[in-house]
Amino acid sequence: MRQGARRMPAKALAYIAVMQVAGAADRDLLAALSDTDRALVQSWVAVVRWALSERRLRREDVWRRVDGRIEAVLGLARLQTLSQAYVMARAAAPASCGPEIVAAPARGASMRFQPEAMVPKGEADWRAEPVGYRGRDAVRRADLFDKMERAALRAGREVPFSPGQVSAGRSYAALVEFVSAGGVKLSSLEGRIGGAGGGGEVAWIERYCQASERLRRMRIAIGDGAALSVRRVRPSKRAKPGATGSARTISDRVLVDGVCVSGLSLGDVLLANGWAKSGQNIEAVRGALAAALERMRIWA
Repeated sequence: MRQGARRMPAKALAYIAVMQVAGAADRDLLAALSDTDRALVQSWVAVVRWALSERRLRREDVWRRVDGRIEAVLGLARLQTLSQAYVMARAAAPASCGPEIVAAPARGASMRFQPEAMVPKGEADWRAEPVGYRGRDAVRRADLFDKMERAALRAGREVPFSPGQVSAGRSYAALVEFVSAGGVKLSSLEGRIGGAGGGGEVAWIERYCQASERLRRMRIAIGDGAALSVRRVRPSKRAKPGATGSARTISDRVLVDGVCVSGLSLGDVLLANGWAKSGQNIEAVRGALAAALERMRIWA
């Protein structure tokens, strides 16, 4: 079968997930799984750990020890039911957002924030003031920049990108989606790129033209440089030992599109272009991405 195709029945994968939670999984068996099967096992491991932390399961409901060996108790049917509950729980908006924002699994991971507006403070000053409906928070879809920021804060490091750079990356992603879709009228992206509802056909065409021009300027700002050049890195630091194929030069445009548009991590961008996922290589592309985002912020 082709690499990544399903190879084992779901019942067997559920058993492997339970054994992994119990700390008794066969490492050789895990290593032999296809990419698709391994991803499903890991998702079920997350479901079981969530159910245990939320007291929806007791440990005795998951596995038990019989004659000195671990025996799986949790079955496939209940695991699938818990998976649905897990998806809905993760999709629920925080309580501070109010009941009007319903659970939406298609939204994916989300972040809450308090909308603010600048209001006059005296005659010559301004201040930021919360403007959320009845003081409630709003919610937006979480992205890779949020994930990298949380990882840096957990590790006690400085956040890798400035607020302006993050804003440039998010604006670029919204513009690419809007322009690639042909500027579909009434798209939810219109508000994200500065458009307002109404205005007729001419106003909509103007918004599409403005978005296309801004995207063109952003791509000029990204440039044709190389985020990671094969010529500048020793062969021993490029591809992972034993990997098939050779490392390819990663351009700034490929890096920006991979992270901002496709949602790939820096490590995923490296692997997709034949590079080893090493600390040195990750630092190199992180610095290149920050520089590209800064150019986009200033010149676009």
